[in-house]
Amino acid sequence: MTDSSVALHARNEVSWLPERGWRALAGLWLLLVLAACAHLGWLWQVERPRPDSDVMALLPQDDRDPVAEAAFARMASSAERRVVVMIGARDATTTRKAVDAWLSGLDGVQASVRHRVNGGDLAAWRAFLAPYRGGLIGESGRALLASGADKQADHALARLFSPGGGGGLAWREDPLGLFGDWMLDQASGQRVRTVDGRLWVSAEGREWGVVLLTLKEGAFSLDAQQSLMEHLDLARQRAASAAPDTEILTAGVAPIAAVIAREARNEFAAIGLGSTIGVTLLVFLIFRRPGALLLSLLPLLIGTLCAMSATWLVFERVHVLTLVFGASLIGVGVDYGVHFLAAGIGEQPFDPKRRRDQLNPGLWLAMVTTVLAYVALALAPFPGLRQMALFSGAGLVAAWLTVILWFPYLQRRATHGTGVGAWMGHLRAIWPTFGRGPLGIAMALATVLVLVLGLSRIKLQDDVRALQSAPAALLAEQGRVAQLAGVPSPAQFFVVQASSAEAVLQAQEALASRLAGRVADGTLTGYDMLARHIPSQARQVADCAALQAAYRAPQWRERIEATTGVDAAVMADRLSCKALAFDDWLKHPVSEPFHSLWLGRIGTQYAGVVLLSGVSGAAALARLHTLGDGIPGVSWVDKPGRISSVIARYRGLMSGVIVLGYLGSFWLLWRRYGRETWRAVVPTVLASLLAGAALGIAGLPFQLFAVLGLFIVLGMGIDYGIFLLEHPRNDDGNPWLAVTLSAFSTLLSFGLLALSHTPALRVFGLVCLVGVGASWLLAPAFARKELA
Repeated sequence: MTDSSVALHARNEVSWLPERGWRALAGLWLLLVLAACAHLGWLWQVERPRPDSDVMALLPQDDRDPVAEAAFARMASSAERRVVVMIGARDATTTRKAVDAWLSGLDGVQASVRHRVNGGDLAAWRAFLAPYRGGLIGESGRALLASGADKQADHALARLFSPGGGGGLAWREDPLGLFGDWMLDQASGQRVRTVDGRLWVSAEGREWGVVLLTLKEGAFSLDAQQSLMEHLDLARQRAASAAPDTEILTAGVAPIAAVIAREARNEFAAIGLGSTIGVTLLVFLIFRRPGALLLSLLPLLIGTLCAMSATWLVFERVHVLTLVFGASLIGVGVDYGVHFLAAGIGEQPFDPKRRRDQLNPGLWLAMVTTVLAYVALALAPFPGLRQMALFSGAGLVAAWLTVILWFPYLQRRATHGTGVGAWMGHLRAIWPTFGRGPLGIAMALATVLVLVLGLSRIKLQDDVRALQSAPAALLAEQGRVAQLAGVPSPAQFFVVQASSAEAVLQAQEALASRLAGRVADGTLTGYDMLARHIPSQARQVADCAALQAAYRAPQWRERIEATTGVDAAVMADRLSCKALAFDDWLKHPVSEPFHSLWLGRIGTQYAGVVLLSGVSGAAALARLHTLGDGIPGVSWVDKPGRISSVIARYRGLMSGVIVLGYLGSFWLLWRRYGRETWRAVVPTVLASLLAGAALGIAGLPFQLFAVLGLFIVLGMGIDYGIFLLEHPRNDDGNPWLAVTLSAFSTLLSFGLLALSHTPALRVFGLVCLVGVGASWLLAPAFARKELA
């Protein structure tokens, strides 16, 4: 049973504890509340905790593949601090002017800013790799080595007499230009190039300057978000003033996180304020006494303080959406005080201690069953849901303790009823019977119509991307930057693991040949891997040997010597086929841009990742996920797909648990009510179906959060039917008044969640709103007619 059953059991219960014991418990609870307040004060003064706005922190971890999780964590950590800004204009001169003006707005930003490439970096890169040039050959170079000596000689001589054909080395050092082509091939996959030392992209009829920001703090630090957004806004204003026709695109985790955090804070304030105002007005209309109003809000205040303290004690970081969800406590937590006050309307003689003894069993059952409904949220492997369950559960327990232990000593005068309260309490006397009479038939037809229309339109949706609450315009801007700059996707990638770094590189080389085919057929636009920047030693040795053999071929020597007079044998002798060691490459600054591709040692294995660009659509993903089959150590990682599968699995599991919950409730109630049990269960079953139908009518998906909302409907709704079986006659209006106040306050809190911009909370709130509301409406309509 839940909150509404409290008034049902107001019988002459005998206190199980002497009054001295009650006073001791009240004092102990006061000490615990003061400790919670001290804890919150210490947090705010010393640690100054900030709510987390990382959406991924709400999602489950995949423990089945620790290497994949490590890869995702590595890339997420790198991407979290990176912000890419593209500033475009119709001509390069305007773009340069706009970029310089934009940069002037970043003074004091807590981030490293890069928009130029030092030419010396490229020279150092070439100088470091040149001694190993014999083994640094790309696919086009291997094709040339396989084409025959005559074609090789033609190619070499053509380069000799073409301007700039040396590729940075003397022609005698690299006559075929294979090393220069290899370096160009690495850069060819990057859409961002250098123009006069600036990072540059030419696309969509515009010239774009690229600025890379690396934040010093994480993207989910609220202080860092605020500082970053202020600097970005100022920079945008200055660029627009310098070049009005400039288009500015921004991509990164931090801007999205800032928008989500701002919306969550606004929702928390709006839902909290709206629920407080609504519940306050409702309570004031019923009791019309400031003292009763303040007393009814006290459990809410204590519950919220204790919930925040408990959550921060257990979780290192608390998500902002936990606080938004916790705002629903405003409607639920006030119920206990309302029940206590409503049960005492017109009480003669006035004795709140006796009333405590009468209400305690019902309040205890109400608290336990409601908390168990929240505990059901914690069964899913979602850190965010566990936070919400703890926040809500701890808050409700604290509210219950406040009412039971403090109200008997705080209430000094009896509660007086009002006309509004009397009218609400006696509404049940005029309630229609489902399917009988004009109103009952209309109710039945409306229920059937809503069920048919809604359930026929319902759609299952387990895609984790449907939980995204960022504005569509911002996501579209992120997509444009990814397309223009060729930014790889951090969500889908390959992980390659093996017993050594050399084996990892060899497996990546085998995968690269298959990926090249997918680039050719348009499945993706490019890919990046370690083996592209540092070939395996086996490949380096084999390629260098093939190049030496080509230089020593008689046809080659004759053509080169006859045309240039150069002894071609010297070319082969100058080649050193010593391979560049992976560890040496990794330690050199030249490898720094590619460190995110290397995971290092995880357990007994070494691992690296292969990133993909231009992947879009389910069809493309389907062509990629089996691409590594047959290559040892290669596995496909689709993080959104994995999380979506977890969501789908738990949606099915939790749906089954709900069915078992209804069956278990029916069995328990059958032992008390026998053949009348259906009158208590059927209204909530119909209400649950109506809640699902409401999603279909509203065009919202049926997902895991809808199922979790049905747990709340089950936990809080079925008790209305029990109420009618326990109190078939409406001798006084107080019991039904307490139930109505409970239902209305719950509807106020969860109803406002239905207005949330966060899709998951919106679905959860709508299910609770319709389910609890329908339970309250239908329960008296299924009462026994002769007693209703």
